[in-house]
Amino acid sequence: MDLEERLERLERMLALVIDRLRRIESLLGENSSEARLMNAAIDLVTALSMPASMALEAARRSILTLRPLGGADPISRAIIEALSECRPLTISETARRVRMIRGTSSRRIVRERLLGLEERGAVIKLKTSGHRYKYVLRECVDRDAEEA
Repeated sequence: MDLEERLERLERMLALVIDRLRRIESLLGENSSEARLMNAAIDLVTALSMPASMALEAARRSILTLRPLGGADPISRAIIEALSECRPLTISETARRVRMIRGTSSRRIVRERLLGLEERGAVIKLKTSGHRYKYVLRECVDRDAEEA
C-alpha cells in the first residue's frame, strides 16, 4: 500500500470517528458539558492535528477558561482554544493557530483580544527576551502550580 492510499484510508477512518463522536454528542444533548467538551475536542483534533487524548484535555481547559467569562466572541474562543495546549505563544504564533482554527485571523485583532483576555484574568502575559511577550492560559499556570 503506497503512501497516498494509506493517507486516504486514514482520512476515511478519521471521518468515521468524527461521525461517531457527533452521534454520541447528539445523544448526550447539545447543552451538556460532555457534549461541549466533545465538540471542542473534535475541533482541536481536526484544526490543530492534535492527538485525541491531548485534545480532550485541551478542550477541558478551554471550557474551564470560558465558563467564568460567560462565553466569549468567536475570536476570543479561538484564542483560548489555540492556547489550550499550555504552550506559551507569541501574538504572531497565536494568530497563526487562530487562523488554523477559524480559517482567518488578524494579528491586530488577536493582540486586542489577548489584552482583553489578560484583563479578564483568562490569560497571563509572560516576558521573554527583549521586547517580546508570550501568552499562556491561566488554567495552565494554575495547573502547574497545583502539580508542584
